[in-house]
Amino acid sequence: MKILSRYCLKEFIPPFLISLICFTCIILFDELFRLIKLFVKKGVGPIYLIESLLYIAPATVVLSIPMAALVAILLALGRLATDSEIMAMRANGVGLHQLMIPLLAMTVLLSVIDLAVIEYVLPQATQASVKLKRDIQKHNPALILEEGTIMKELQTKGKLWMYESTDPETERLQNVRIWDEIYQGQPRLTIARTAMLSYEGSEAKLTLYDGHTYEPVIDKSDGYRITQFQEQQIALDFTKDLQRRDYTSQHPQTMRIGQLSTYIGQLAASIKPDKPSTYTLSRLRYARVEYHKKFALPFACLAFGLIGIPLGIMVKKNGKMIGFGIGLSLILLYYLLLQIGQSTGTNGQMHPAFAMWLPNFVIGTIGLILIATIFYENKVRSFMNRERKMPIVVNSRAVT
Repeated sequence: MKILSRYCLKEFIPPFLISLICFTCIILFDELFRLIKLFVKKGVGPIYLIESLLYIAPATVVLSIPMAALVAILLALGRLATDSEIMAMRANGVGLHQLMIPLLAMTVLLSVIDLAVIEYVLPQATQASVKLKRDIQKHNPALILEEGTIMKELQTKGKLWMYESTDPETERLQNVRIWDEIYQGQPRLTIARTAMLSYEGSEAKLTLYDGHTYEPVIDKSDGYRITQFQEQQIALDFTKDLQRRDYTSQHPQTMRIGQLSTYIGQLAASIKPDKPSTYTLSRLRYARVEYHKKFALPFACLAFGLIGIPLGIMVKKNGKMIGFGIGLSLILLYYLLLQIGQSTGTNGQMHPAFAMWLPNFVIGTIGLILIATIFYENKVRSFMNRERKMPIVVNSRAVT
């Protein structure tokens, strides 16, 4: 490895590691506050909080690597520009491409590392996180009841429920509403005047009193069948104590690239051309967005490298602060475009591949334009200076 390449990487690696730790901690702290609120409500021990953070860590690292690469490039080149080292390199015949090659090679390496984390580490960590979260949500439901709030712990089972208030004397729930089979196209609504939450063994039971059930009629007309009841008992998928169970999620984020590709093929094959299911189409679009995201997000490192190198070279004064500010602005722009791409790709307003690669294309194109501008200015400067000659000094002596 050439001395100049080692020197550039020496300037790059320390700010990259510091930025990676800082960005990872910032994202984890945001998750930490949310998890603490959940764990306090559920009455779960702190050991499960630490375990949950460990499962979330790979997802935060995947996001932090591209951000840290951009900030490190800007800080490293900003330091060289501020100390006039880039100018000295140019004066000694060092081309800008000699500065770019080692840094771009490092961004490609980071892209491959990020892709490997997404392929081999992230699915298992996400699967374990979903399993732990599912077990925690089933734990001790009496501690998380909130008046006038829709309970979403059973949303994956197709159920939503809420209550308006609690009777201070009987401790019964007042004005309970339950929406059942919300994903089947024929939702059933149950309204009860009061309800009581109790346990039988390790399972939770919700006993409803004095209520009505509204459900569509079998002939699929616009009518509803109303059933009145005095008492009805519903089993809730909760447990009194935290129990660890085997559970396999079929969410796209828990799948490896090959598994997700097979899953997309199965969803596409299950769609009937004459009568497509809106729910299945939504799942298919979301799965395709996640598939292309697995490739687009790691190679954000390369896109950030293409734009970070020319911007870092252009910095003249106060390079570190300006570089850090530019880095944060570009990061915000990138992830804003990424969120827009996810939304439009999932809604079908944009093709999933184009939606996910759009941020990389925009950032990378701007970077290539800046690189071309720098090389063009250097060629113009060399062309304008081609006629200049070094002055010739003649030391003449008087002849006596």
